Amino acid sequence: MFFMSFQVFAGKVGYTRYEFGQIFQIYSQNVYSGLFRDFSFTEVNDHYFISFRTEAGQAPLINIEKRRLGPDRSLFVATTPGQHGQVEIVRSEKIDAFTAKLKDEIAVLREGGTAKKSLRVVS
Repeated sequence: MFFMSFQVFAGKVGYTRYEFGQIFQIYSQNVYSGLFRDFSFTEVNDHYFISFRTEAGQAPLINIEKRRLGPDRSLFVATTPGQHGQVEIVRSEKIDAFTAKLKDEIAVLREGGTAKKSLRVVS
């Protein structure tokens, strides 16, 4: 049985059912198209990521993080591997805007393009 906490406990950031559903829908659509084949949850130094991979065991093609900005505000950030670290491809405080932009960026990646040049490298 699969269980994931969708709450915020002791300062940790979780996803609401709606947020997770929106993100998982993008993953599912891209599994169907053949781009992704593995999905995981990871914690690194109290940062929680949802990752999409092209194959199990490979480095993630897309990492998604929800960051707390305040008691009632969060920021969704998606990154992809770049030449000098992770390149931020999408960011938004609103899950619907975030997922719409993420779909567009994944379409560019699927077509063999690269992330927008105006995006910054993050560590």
